Amino acid sequence: MPYIYTEDATALYYEISGHGTPIVFIHPPVMGHIVFKHQKRLAGDFQTILYDLRGHGLSSKGNTPLSIELLAKDVKCLLDQLNIPKAVICGFSNGGTIAQEFALLYPERTEALILSGGYSRVDSLNLKSMLRFGMGISKLNKVSILAKMQAKSHKYFKEDEADFYQYGKLADPQSVYEFCNAGFSYNSTYSLYRLKMPVLLIYGSQEKSMHHYRIPFQQHASNVKVVYIKGASHEVPPRHFPEFNGIVHQFLQPQQTGANSIR
Repeated sequence: MPYIYTEDATALYYEISGHGTPIVFIHPPVMGHIVFKHQKRLAGDFQTILYDLRGHGLSSKGNTPLSIELLAKDVKCLLDQLNIPKAVICGFSNGGTIAQEFALLYPERTEALILSGGYSRVDSLNLKSMLRFGMGISKLNKVSILAKMQAKSHKYFKEDEADFYQYGKLADPQSVYEFCNAGFSYNSTYSLYRLKMPVLLIYGSQEKSMHHYRIPFQQHASNVKVVYIKGASHEVPPRHFPEFNGIVHQFLQPQQTGANSIR
């Protein structure tokens, strides 16, 4: 199985497919890279890179407490060891905090930034409750409960539920707790002006409590596109992958042809 090794010798599992502009997909807590199983369909036009965060899926836990900065530096290690100088960084939900941090730390390595259900800081009751619930359950060592809930809510095909559940159960409870806690306290709002690369924000039309999170990006980042997927809630990449993949493909066409901005 393919692994890269971080500076502290943590083994991170990854899968890479296709050719063209590289896209790194960063998953939320528990589910692992498998939540992007339907984004592999983009490999016909792009190079898709899926990986498991520390303590998730087939990656090792390591000995360093998780922080968003540490996890962003892991993305750099991944790109370095794959000899990829620049990539599109795509984060889903809490994975978006890692994507943002990478773009802020390494703008020269970031072709574009894509956030599905993304936020620069947690300031809504719904999101606070979701992260607190994840921390509480993982602290009780009941990650399998989270995996079962996510498997049901994120499935598109019937077989997705079994795939998501079996893979989600592999997550280390302490790593899940630390990742949720790090995302809970993350705040990039006052650094968003440094995002000069194209930014795509994707939200489900039904997750109205998340829609205001677009505002800081639109106010401070220089090149932001916002798209709402009709009838979708938060689980956009796996549950609405035909629309999500189409939006990503259209957004990245200017990068494929060498254009400087998204239109």
